Amino acid sequence: MFLQFTDQFFLISFNFLNTAMIASSGQSAISAVNIVGSINVLLIQIFVAVGLGGTVLIAQYFGGKQLKILGQVVNGTLFGAILTGLGLAVIFGILHTPILQLLFGAAAPKVMDDAKIYMLGVLASYPFEATVEGTNGCLRGIGRTKNSLILSSTMNGLYLIFNLVFITWLHLGIVGMIIALNLSRWLAAAFAVWMLSTHRDLFALRMQTLRHVDFKMIRRVLTVAVPFAAESFFFNGGKIIIQMMIVGLGTSVIVTNAIANSWTQLSEIIPTALEVALVPIVGQCIGRRNIDDAKKLTKSFLGLGIVAFVLVDGILMLSFNRGIQLFSPAADIVGDIFHIYVIFAVMHILVWSFSFVLPSALRAAGDGKFTTYVSLLTMWLFRVVGGYVFGVRLGYGLIGITVVMTLEWAIRGVIFVIRFRGARWLTKRLI
Repeated sequence: MFLQFTDQFFLISFNFLNTAMIASSGQSAISAVNIVGSINVLLIQIFVAVGLGGTVLIAQYFGGKQLKILGQVVNGTLFGAILTGLGLAVIFGILHTPILQLLFGAAAPKVMDDAKIYMLGVLASYPFEATVEGTNGCLRGIGRTKNSLILSSTMNGLYLIFNLVFITWLHLGIVGMIIALNLSRWLAAAFAVWMLSTHRDLFALRMQTLRHVDFKMIRRVLTVAVPFAAESFFFNGGKIIIQMMIVGLGTSVIVTNAIANSWTQLSEIIPTALEVALVPIVGQCIGRRNIDDAKKLTKSFLGLGIVAFVLVDGILMLSFNRGIQLFSPAADIVGDIFHIYVIFAVMHILVWSFSFVLPSALRAAGDGKFTTYVSLLTMWLFRVVGGYVFGVRLGYGLIGITVVMTLEWAIRGVIFVIRFRGARWLTKRLI
């Protein structure tokens, strides 16, 4: 658990510092990064889901002592992630201009020009980042979270260092961020392949197994990954619709939202680590048919998530005035940033863990379709429609959109609690 926390700490901290660094390049740069970031999260989560599909399968086979098949699952997970990342890079690279115009055509011309350049740079890194995510999924499945942490921290640490060089020292702005992103992903992909080779005995993996693509196993992994990917796709797709609404409110609102979200993510480090760590833990419990432990551990993780929010959000609230200055925000938006953060902080404590940590247990047990359908319906019927009505039509702006979004967390959380208290989520079988 500590390793998962450290992984998330470095990941979110690096994103926080990188956002602060690019903010020095002006509102246009931070707006472009924020706009493309919403698309980037949508696409990355698709091949991250492939890695999670591998995690679930490997965890269940590993827990059930069926070790001989692990090498084949590694093949399906790794190549499934790489092919998915490559396909997304090609398709969205060809269509990047019409996609950005369709989604964010209301943005200022300078913001749009920067967004086009940044999006192409981000897409170029996808096959390499997919290699890392596929490897991480495999390592987590056998409980080697320490090695997964080392891999992720290396990738993001290199990204931070390169950003310091190309943005802060060489003042290359968006172009500097692109160079830093790709260099860090290329080096991390090579490190990932080496790390797999050092764990080949645990995976019963012969390196020649990775010389040929096992399409049959890729289909098996993708079958498990589809609920993860579909939920993430529709969930983040809804967030893009929300981002479109925010873009229409002006550049200063885009910047307000970007900074508020970066600040908010700091309090989500520990709960997000719990969310990730719960998947292999419950998966191995289910593989051993130890249902009681799966339930007890899930409840413990929910309690830890709530306690973490109370402590961390309290610290962030007290340090807000000084900490927010890292982003060099205009004085007239600081109050709005604080109001957005207060809404997030309250709902973090009340509902976030039930909405995000709890479904990890359901997915790990094979109940991914249910979590996907719930997330799809609440996102689009409540968050998107409600965000438009309150944020745009009724004129409540970013505050209205934020309130609706956090209320959607509450609705999902209630549904997942009801599902968890029943028995149907335990009737699914993956192996």
